[in-house]
Amino acid sequence: MNKKRGLSFAESAMLLTAVNLFSQLLGFAYRVWLSRLVSPVALGVYQLVMPVYSVVMSLCVSGLTVAVSRLTATHLAKNDHRSARQVVRVSLMGYIALIMCVSLAVIPFSDAISVYLLGDARTRMGLLLLLPLMLLTGWENVHKNYFYGSKNVVPPAISEIVEQISRTAAILGLLMWLRPLYEETQVALIVTGMIVSEVLSAALLTFFYRRRMARIESALPPKALPARAGAARSVIQIAVPVAASNVASNLIGSVNSVMIPGRLIVSGLPPEQSLSAYGVAFGMTMPLLALPMAFIVAVSLTALPRVSEARALGDSAAVRRSGLYATLAATAVIVPFTALLIPFGRPVAQALFNNAQAGQFMEPLAIATVFGCYEYVFGSILNGLGLQRRTAAVHISTGLLQLGLAWYLVAMPNLRLMGYVMAYGASNALGAVLCLMFLLGELWPGRSAPHRLKT
Repeated sequence: MNKKRGLSFAESAMLLTAVNLFSQLLGFAYRVWLSRLVSPVALGVYQLVMPVYSVVMSLCVSGLTVAVSRLTATHLAKNDHRSARQVVRVSLMGYIALIMCVSLAVIPFSDAISVYLLGDARTRMGLLLLLPLMLLTGWENVHKNYFYGSKNVVPPAISEIVEQISRTAAILGLLMWLRPLYEETQVALIVTGMIVSEVLSAALLTFFYRRRMARIESALPPKALPARAGAARSVIQIAVPVAASNVASNLIGSVNSVMIPGRLIVSGLPPEQSLSAYGVAFGMTMPLLALPMAFIVAVSLTALPRVSEARALGDSAAVRRSGLYATLAATAVIVPFTALLIPFGRPVAQALFNNAQAGQFMEPLAIATVFGCYEYVFGSILNGLGLQRRTAAVHISTGLLQLGLAWYLVAMPNLRLMGYVMAYGASNALGAVLCLMFLLGELWPGRSAPHRLKT
């Protein structure tokens, strides 16, 4: 009989919530100080660079992390430690190969990418520094999701705390020490500080993983690892749809980041003012809206491996129970937090960032974020059930809807950035509803379908 491993659902969620909340609060304070150390234009340039990071990480690592977490939970449910280890090895090898391909494409054409794709030559230095950052981030995340799949959240929690503290200290320290005048150098120093923090986090997680593997191997009889090809096929089947979904979502987000300043120009704003307005309006609003994600991410990371484990063992009641716990826990945080953000979010943001435009569109964005949180939780449960293709279809279709609406609405002089807020809210609401419909169709008693869990 399989022994209970790791912390309970509630204990894991509480620990990850505490760590994520610490990270969010520290990150929020970091953004406040960052807004005072760099110019609004530099914030805008930074907003142009980081979508590249998001898109590449979505392509190269987002699917792998879901695959590692889900397959680790599935294999360990059957006490198959060697198969779980092979999944980690295959995922790391695949990730390194992908990052090498990206580097070969980016380095020779960095000038063209910065000027013609990102629309600003000042992004080039930061763009090149993203490559080592992405290598380290992916290495860290593969190991981190092995621990999530094994329901041992302590090593990831420790590494996250170390990473956030070192990132804040490195970035703010570099900016205060060097006091760069040019926007390109300011962005480059921000990315450099992120690299420093990833070195520490990746090294720490590698140490925890190798120590765990040494203990496991010492207790098992000598035996070769399972075939690499089989592990690779399992990883690919999960990773490709998840990566496609995340790449599409982040590409759409990147297109928005590049498109919105241009559409603001079409609406009548001068070029420099459009970039500054975009950087201030969202760079000084989204940090507050991101605070509940500390809990939402924790709940999702806790629920996915438990759903996968219960599914592997044929325990449909445990699957439903994990999904219900995740939904109720998310609701208990989202609703009261949003109720506080609507009346108080804008004045708090203005006071913290010392900018009259900070917290702009806080009220409608807070409501839109509610739907985004539910979509995230429902999507994680669907991924744990092996329905990642449905999750991908929802993310891609709603992302395209958001892009089309933003293109049209932001160019309208009477809407401008409010047009993006409307597009963001509509796509989040539709995504949450569609994911919920798929989830109920899979788990609701009395529904019958070929793919449905046995009851």
